Amino acid sequence: MTASEQKPHWLLPWLTLLIGFVCFFQGLGDIPLLSFNEARRALPAQAMFATGDWLLPRLNGELYITKPPLLYWLTAAASHLLGNVDEWSVRLPSALAAVAVVFAAYRYALRRFGPWAALFTAQLLIANASFAMFARRAEIEMLLTALCFGALLAALHFIQEQAGRRWILLSYFLLGLAVLAKGPVGPLFVTLPLLAYALVYREKRAWQVLYDPVGWGILLLVGGSWFLAVSMQLGFDIWQATMQRDIFDKVHGTDSKPLLSYFGWVLVDFLPASLLLLAAPRATWRRWKNDTRLTALIIAVAVPLLIFTVSSDKHNKYLLPAYPLIALLAGKRLGELTETVRPAWKRLLPALGLLVPLGYASFYTVGEARVFDYRYTGLLQFEQWIAEVRDTPVYGYVALDERSIYYARRTIPMLNRAEVEQKQAQQSPFLLLVENNYLDADAAVQAADCKVREFEPYLKRKKNLTVFGFGAACPPLSTH
Repeated sequence: MTASEQKPHWLLPWLTLLIGFVCFFQGLGDIPLLSFNEARRALPAQAMFATGDWLLPRLNGELYITKPPLLYWLTAAASHLLGNVDEWSVRLPSALAAVAVVFAAYRYALRRFGPWAALFTAQLLIANASFAMFARRAEIEMLLTALCFGALLAALHFIQEQAGRRWILLSYFLLGLAVLAKGPVGPLFVTLPLLAYALVYREKRAWQVLYDPVGWGILLLVGGSWFLAVSMQLGFDIWQATMQRDIFDKVHGTDSKPLLSYFGWVLVDFLPASLLLLAAPRATWRRWKNDTRLTALIIAVAVPLLIFTVSSDKHNKYLLPAYPLIALLAGKRLGELTETVRPAWKRLLPALGLLVPLGYASFYTVGEARVFDYRYTGLLQFEQWIAEVRDTPVYGYVALDERSIYYARRTIPMLNRAEVEQKQAQQSPFLLLVENNYLDADAAVQAADCKVREFEPYLKRKKNLTVFGFGAACPPLSTH
């Protein structure tokens, strides 16, 4: 039996799977929301759960259609099953999506590149800093990753494995769900790479995927259903501001990060495996360039990478749907190394492959809560306090982090300086929540009758939230 034919010990995939479950699920609901983006995804689901209105997402009582509602629907459905909207239910869709991605990547690599490549692919995903983090966050990115990755694999299965047409339809169905998760960004990770692949290789089956009329009908029906329903109810002009903010401003904005930001983020997220780029890259390319299974993956990484690189608005999470493809390529390269390294290294490679994800599992088990306690200590105190003043009107001054609104379990209207003065003139009691960046010499804050409470640290180590009282809200509440 040659080195390439030898399989990893049966225990290694099971250990990898176990470590992955620990990374994605251990203490998933034990830590309060860690970012305002998490709260932006949790609040609409909270409103859907409370009101039963699943068509129009709302954020703090206001219409919020910046993002399509698939994640909100999944979160609200999970909340109904679990009986409440909490940290566990809002993060569960991301964790399940991460499991689906790891499993799909493992199965794809196992069928096409062998057991070693499959093992390393799974380990690289679990041990990836961004992938592991977004598997535990109530954000859209991991759901989008699972849907785009599934859509691409289904299309490639039809093209490269001579599979039936149902795989085309499955690909378009998943792509429609991706549009329903985050709008038109989904085709950047699926349709455009397939188009580039078809142009390069001129494969008839690739063009069949791109030209399938029933597939496009499924995409439009699934992906466009919610947009059409909202437009019929609110009018088509409702999308103008969203398109300007989420598409044109992000592409042509002035606040641009360095051109090669994504390359740096990918290299860091995939350390130490990304160092494989330094190991005989020309020889690797000579072996890979005639294998369409590999070049298809390379094209599927390169196309969105180039598009997002020239975009003005850059965030490392935008490229997350390409990470499973990068893991497949790196896993394949590591699998090749098992054919050439010495027996001692052959035993060491899978052990090292387990060590890094085991470190992530240990961090999420015992370290995450301690490292990020400054982000949520004040929130927990705030949640307890605001429950005690349930009968008193509470407002935010100018703006308020969405995490505070989520833990308030109530709508908190925002007031500007003139509106605060107007309410004070009406002599009605109310409380005003002011983040410290709005405290500096502001007449509206100075006009308060008392300072009721201060929460610090609040979301950041040197940030605080101050509660000011007006009118009769002061005497009984200022003693807390």
